[in-house]
Amino acid sequence: MGSVFRTDVWSIERVLPGSTYRAVAIITVTILAVALSYGAISAVSGFAWWQTLLLAVFALGGAAEFTFVGVIAAGGAPLLAVLAGLLVNSRNFAFGMAAGPFVPQDWRALIAAHWVNDETIAVARSLTGSRARWRAFLLMGAAIAVTWPGGAMLGQWLGGVIDADLLGLDAAFPIILFCLIRGDLRSRSTLALTLAGVIISVVLTPFLPLGLGAVTSLTVFALVAVGWLVRRALPARSGTAGSEMRRQTTSLQATGGAGETKEDPR
Repeated sequence: MGSVFRTDVWSIERVLPGSTYRAVAIITVTILAVALSYGAISAVSGFAWWQTLLLAVFALGGAAEFTFVGVIAAGGAPLLAVLAGLLVNSRNFAFGMAAGPFVPQDWRALIAAHWVNDETIAVARSLTGSRARWRAFLLMGAAIAVTWPGGAMLGQWLGGVIDADLLGLDAAFPIILFCLIRGDLRSRSTLALTLAGVIISVVLTPFLPLGLGAVTSLTVFALVAVGWLVRRALPARSGTAGSEMRRQTTSLQATGGAGETKEDPR
């Protein structure tokens, strides 16, 4: 299995274009800066370095970690902090659906499940072809898996010196991700769903706790599911009604034929 994974990694150079490397490099630098901020906030909130590291390695999702640390720092119960982090990271459900078509359905899917996030899917979706998307996913995922915990540790040691918000890095991520997915927005259905999700998120953000507004955009999947079920139900009903009409017609014809057979001799 190790040889298979090495084949995936070393073949990246032969598959990915230079633009993908540039995108990964830019995102990685931004992730490093935000990780410094997370580590500093974690240190100020009273978390030990090993707690910051474990959270960064096993959660591997910036929004969830910030939410968890924020709830604990505000005096919330650990269970509530975990639930809040899980709710914020529920957006990964949609990312997992996007990754499904190009992720190999073997042991490597375990790695992909842990590396699924905004950045890996955005970078992968910027390419065409399952093979290229899988290699781009691996490259961005490996970069995050190293940079995020490493940056968090550095931020933990630097304490309150780092302030990523002051640098405007909170706006850098959305801009970068939008640039990566703009190709997908050429599809009218994708664009319509995206706009619907944005509207829902913007409307509900003022009424929800920090970080949960964006999660509400996933409700568009409920609308899609309802539409899909309705489309499946209508042809099924039409088919059932048609079958019933054909059965009745056949029955009437058979009855009429039998009656005519009895009357002809007279």
